[in-house]
Amino acid sequence: MTPRTIALISGVTACAAALSVAVVLSVDWSEAALYDPARILLLGPREAFAAAQHSPKFGKLELTLFLLTGASFVASGLFTWTNRPHDLAGPLFVLAGLVWLACGVRRSSDPALFTAGAVLTNIYLPVMIPVLLGFPSGRLRQSWERWYVAVCWVLAVVGVSAEWLFFDPREVPAPHPSTSVNLLLIRHDAALADRIQLTVGAIAFVVAVTAIVVVIRRWRSGTAAYRSGFAPIMMLATVAGVAILWMMLTAVRFPGSLHGWTLNLRYIPMVLLPMAIAFGQVRYRMARAAVGAAMVEIGAAPISSGFAEALRRALHDPTLALWTFDAERGGYVDDQGKLRELPRGPGHRVATVLERDGAAAAALVYDRQLRNEPELLAAVRGATELALDHERLRNDLQTQLAEVRRSRERIVAAGDAERRRVERDLHDGAQQRLVAAALLLRRAQRAPDTATRGDLVTRGAAELDTALGELRELARGVFPPILAERGLTAALTSLAERSPIPVRIRGTLAPRPPPGVELAAYFIAAEAVTNAAKHSGGTHVDIDVEVVDNAVRLVIADDGRGGACLGPGGGLSGLDDRAAALGGSLLVDSPPGAGTVLTATLPLHPENTT
Repeated sequence: MTPRTIALISGVTACAAALSVAVVLSVDWSEAALYDPARILLLGPREAFAAAQHSPKFGKLELTLFLLTGASFVASGLFTWTNRPHDLAGPLFVLAGLVWLACGVRRSSDPALFTAGAVLTNIYLPVMIPVLLGFPSGRLRQSWERWYVAVCWVLAVVGVSAEWLFFDPREVPAPHPSTSVNLLLIRHDAALADRIQLTVGAIAFVVAVTAIVVVIRRWRSGTAAYRSGFAPIMMLATVAGVAILWMMLTAVRFPGSLHGWTLNLRYIPMVLLPMAIAFGQVRYRMARAAVGAAMVEIGAAPISSGFAEALRRALHDPTLALWTFDAERGGYVDDQGKLRELPRGPGHRVATVLERDGAAAAALVYDRQLRNEPELLAAVRGATELALDHERLRNDLQTQLAEVRRSRERIVAAGDAERRRVERDLHDGAQQRLVAAALLLRRAQRAPDTATRGDLVTRGAAELDTALGELRELARGVFPPILAERGLTAALTSLAERSPIPVRIRGTLAPRPPPGVELAAYFIAAEAVTNAAKHSGGTHVDIDVEVVDNAVRLVIADDGRGGACLGPGGGLSGLDDRAAALGGSLLVDSPPGAGTVLTATLPLHPENTT
């Protein structure tokens, strides 16, 4: 809580407390004053004297109800003011509560205090009415509403004062004569005072009926989100309005039908009405908490099936929807996959577009009433953005898992193919050489003469040398010894020497990378050179190797026909899997007719990658 808020609460509370103390001290507790009809609180002179026919006695119960009502106005207003400082509802209710308390000095025997209390009797009503018409912000949006409030002000100030201009309470017959001195009195004229009071009462009756009708119609025509917040206010305002109308009617047509205990009933809806406004604020705070609870839905179900429904329950808005942006279709789609148009114009629904990296990602469509709750809307928007990010991460993870499965399948298939190749090479190469050498040596054992035996041994030795060379070449393809002995640069140089097309090596590595990184780089280069020699139709290959940003960067370029690409089952997919296994990457740039450039990036510390 900021110092400014603390100062505001302290100042208003002190003012309300001072007024309450002043009211209590101003009350005249003499028997005549307690029965004085002119001092009945919250009633005009005609209604007060009509109620006095049954001699309602002012007591501590009514004083307590009166002060409690004023405190309810002030406390609810402060709560609303501190929670929504940019709206008028809070300040208006605080002002209404202070005016309410101030009119309590009408119970005083001091002429000035009595007159001031009588004039302030209905001032709280025009202060409070904008809150009802402009719920929840308290701001009037239509011109007729401003005219209506202006009429209420004239009626509460001019009308009430006019009722006392020709009315001397001491001259009016009553079971308990009044002793109050009216300082507004020009002269006592019972007939003129009666006409003025009936006129003011008729206007007040129309104003009260209008307020009740407007409040009920707005509740009925409002959206579900509006009705859920406005319902308590509508009910209490209607009850209070009916109570006022009943007192006005009985004063005109059924004098003497107002009983003391029934007059106290008028305080009940007035005590609860400001509390209903505060309830609206608590409701939205609870809604913000419910938005947090809705985050539990994330992870338990896809965003379209669980999260949006949780938001609807939290905000009491069954129309709330979350539409995602489909770039391919160029519009927003609902959870059924149908294209939807964002609401525009003055309708009941509005939309907030959610962006990611400057591009539209989704749209939150909700009741226009929620715009009056910017903090709640910000919480909903933040929760939705988090849910969308979670959904995106979920989809990315599923894509990565699918790619890992496909990579594993390719690795297994590549291993099987490599084993078959090794078996085929052994069977068709070294094995055949060894069989031929064995046959020649056996023939040499059975040779009848030394010359034939020497020739067969020579031929067998040649087959053994050839088989040994093929075994070495085969072993070099599985794991070149030079790679372990002298490093990647030497292994690439050896690879270039054995290549059927010219290969140029540029760059050196110092210090040597880890063995796993060297092996991956060598096999990527070997496969790329083999592909260039067999499939590209190129005449030469350039290999650049260097360390950039703590990673080995291997660039292999040929001048072949191009058109190579990464794809499932393609020759380059195994190289991509090998790079990815170390946390690296493989980029392919191979426009048709312009050669192929492979760029492999392999981190020097793959164990730290994720």
